[in-house]
Amino acid sequence: MRDQAELARENVALLVPGGAKQLTYLVAADGGISLFEGDAAGKEHFVAVYAADGDLRGVVWSAGERGYADMILGMFAYDPGKEIITGFRAVEMKETPGLGDKINTDPEFQANFRALDARSTAGGLVNPIRAVKHGSKKHPWEIDAISGATISSRAVGRMLDRSAARMAPIIRRNLERIQKGQ
Repeated sequence: MRDQAELARENVALLVPGGAKQLTYLVAADGGISLFEGDAAGKEHFVAVYAADGDLRGVVWSAGERGYADMILGMFAYDPGKEIITGFRAVEMKETPGLGDKINTDPEFQANFRALDARSTAGGLVNPIRAVKHGSKKHPWEIDAISGATISSRAVGRMLDRSAARMAPIIRRNLERIQKGQ
């Protein structure tokens, strides 16, 4: 049976393909970071993914938010150079089969996370990330909700907005260090 750390590494690899190395960074309350080896479950952290040549390919972090039925736990891929979310995967959820559980399988919903604007300032995001009614997306920081699964879609939006507002400025502030794998 696979442990949680192994499942987390597999999900990171799915979200940031082409990675040869993963480094985990713990995040301190003041926004400082430190390299960490071991299982970081339960600790605020992110994982940096590097290509074989050492180039930073992306960063992944986890977050959770209450959905329709229960908590949705998700992982997000982030391109710190472009300041965009490049992937999302719900890793644990109990949403309604055929509706809310589409957050992982609906191609239109997943398309929201190919280049979702997550530009940051020292204090948070330039624009709040939010889910909007299906078909009404007008801005690159909006998530086009799944028709019939608005509550689950909005939960993903809140989850990403809250966690990106915390993590994106930290990653931005420490980017040179992360790029070097320090």
